[in-house]
Amino acid sequence: MHFPHLKAIVFDLDNTLLDHTAAERKAISKFLPTYFDEPGIGTIFRETPERFITAYRHWNEVLWHDLAMERISADNLKWQRFALPLRELVPSFTEQDAERLGQNMGATYLSLYADGWQLLPDADEILHALGKRFRLGLITNGFSEQQRGKIARFGWEERFEAAILSGELGVMKPHKAIFDHALKELGVYAHEAVYVGDHYETDVVGALGAGWHAIWFNPHQTPRSENRADRTIFALSELLQINA
Repeated sequence: MHFPHLKAIVFDLDNTLLDHTAAERKAISKFLPTYFDEPGIGTIFRETPERFITAYRHWNEVLWHDLAMERISADNLKWQRFALPLRELVPSFTEQDAERLGQNMGATYLSLYADGWQLLPDADEILHALGKRFRLGLITNGFSEQQRGKIARFGWEERFEAAILSGELGVMKPHKAIFDHALKELGVYAHEAVYVGDHYETDVVGALGAGWHAIWFNPHQTPRSENRADRTIFALSELLQINA
């Protein structure tokens, strides 16, 4: 896997290095039983929890995009990603009912989410090996407290020469500005950097739009009619084949 002039490898965090999906599922599954007696939704949560998790993931994706486009605030995202699935699954819910429960679920979710943080297989070892040959960086969308917490949890404060968090910079992927900021922090040019991420639109399209190389991490082998990534990998260990 040859990238001429490569000096820096920059990573996405959630679902690229850390198993966000598993932590998300664990947190939601843990709090759903507390609503089994709630009129209108208790039966759904008890008998078909996957319906709620699927709806949550859909609306969470939509709302993060809205946040990137500055159409909503981060505070609104935290509860609307629960309120909107409730309105979808229970049309009889009033906006007030959905907001009340959404606010409650949003706070509960954030308190449980950190309990499920775990790295994807071999992520730490791969970073250690690559760090001997390249400058390492991190660009991640997300709430600052959580993302900094993840970095601290795994002792990565010194692992990355630059760790760019959208919540601190005020700019989210796929905007070019967040990639440009990382280049300044790392002291390299765009053609000397490659970005590795699992989300095609946010990570691959964003990096390419900023003039970077892009590697799409696609462990589930999700098909696409168009794939503009420089490389597509299905396991993080494939990154050990990179040379400059």
